[in-house]
Amino acid sequence: MMFLELFVPRGRFGAEELRRLAERLTMKQLLTHIEAIRDVVGGAEDSSANPGVMDFLGSINHVIVHEIGTWIVDDRALGSAEPTRYVARAYVPGPWRKAMSAFLVASITRALSLADSLADAEPERCYWEPCVEVQVIGVPEGGYGVFGRVVGESAMLDMIADAKTDTPAPDDPGVLIDPVCGMVASEMVSTLEHDGTTYGFCCAGCRKYFVDKLAAEASQ
Repeated sequence: MMFLELFVPRGRFGAEELRRLAERLTMKQLLTHIEAIRDVVGGAEDSSANPGVMDFLGSINHVIVHEIGTWIVDDRALGSAEPTRYVARAYVPGPWRKAMSAFLVASITRALSLADSLADAEPERCYWEPCVEVQVIGVPEGGYGVFGRVVGESAMLDMIADAKTDTPAPDDPGVLIDPVCGMVASEMVSTLEHDGTTYGFCCAGCRKYFVDKLAAEASQ
């Protein structure tokens, strides 16, 4: 899940512009910036997310835009003639916050720097002026619920694994498939050998989930 709030000064944007700003900040759209921010987030250029997982995550990805009437910066109110300031706040599962922060900060900044309001001016200004500030907040374990029940990291990964669609085996033996979320990449955060098969994992959470499942199956 990801809940993203964007705060903008009231009156700067029309209804259609606000909708376009929100659309720029969905997870699927943020992922389109991955190549442009590769120097920040790293990872393999051949990595790809599983379509089924992306559809599921999209279904619990919300973007809200707030227009703020009173906005004070450095003891003064923002003037209507000043360049637009943005504050974005992204809520993600607590155990994933550290791993997701660099990507979210870089992709949200780039998405807003390319917004219509900035493209006509200086789209690079957000890299030398604090016009886009991003806060990534981890929702504590047990602090999120859906379907009438609390959903922690393990339960969320259960839903991700269930949403995963079949991924064809890659032709390149150096390319691995995360058995939990279905991500395909030649560079993974970690690997695991089990019964003669090498598994790759996009994050520590997927690896721990997979190891726990193997342990549970072995104890039955």
